[in-house]
Amino acid sequence: MKKKEREHLKADPFVHFFEKTIALFKNNRRQILAGAGIAALVIIVLLAVLLFNNLSSASENKVYAEAFRVRTDAKMSVDQKIAKLQVMKFKKRISAAGRLFIASLYYEKGDLQKAEALLKEFPASRITMINDEKQVLTASVLAANGKTQEAESLLNLMLTDKKTAMGKELILMQLAKIQIKNQQKEEAAAGLKQIMSEYPNTPSAMEAQNLLSTIEGESPAAQ
Repeated sequence: MKKKEREHLKADPFVHFFEKTIALFKNNRRQILAGAGIAALVIIVLLAVLLFNNLSSASENKVYAEAFRVRTDAKMSVDQKIAKLQVMKFKKRISAAGRLFIASLYYEKGDLQKAEALLKEFPASRITMINDEKQVLTASVLAANGKTQEAESLLNLMLTDKKTAMGKELILMQLAKIQIKNQQKEEAAAGLKQIMSEYPNTPSAMEAQNLLSTIEGESPAAQ
């Protein structure tokens, strides 16, 4: 993969993955553009890892494939997915995504204590994108638990860390959403404008425009 292609994938994993004609992305594209939750983000970003990382072994690939199948099975309940994933043995490369799937499912069902505990126990993966996704999910769980300052600090640290592989616009978007929920509308608006300015041709920019319009519509000056 050429350097330019790698940079495109790093900056815009959603669009690039769509271009690779992944069926799941097509099925969820409208939800993503409208403002998908962190659970959907876990699935899409971790799928993007497959495009630029050499996977360690056929056996680990098989575990990941099965974990992904379970995570996206619309016929299974959240509890059934968790039970199925918990019996799998994940390693430190691509199959480590399975641990994130479990934590995101607990987050999805509202069991924040369990989700936070699992993320704290999460061993570092050899794939940077998975570690980044763990940090973003951790920030979301912290914010949902009322630990907003810790969540914001974690995301801001990711933005300044040169080792961060995830697209910065995705991190800025998550930070803005946390700030909006915490009534920090000026800070959120600044972050959304940054996304629109620095990442104009991404789904995040479209979502930022929608969120910014909502914020500005709720401001006293607009009333």
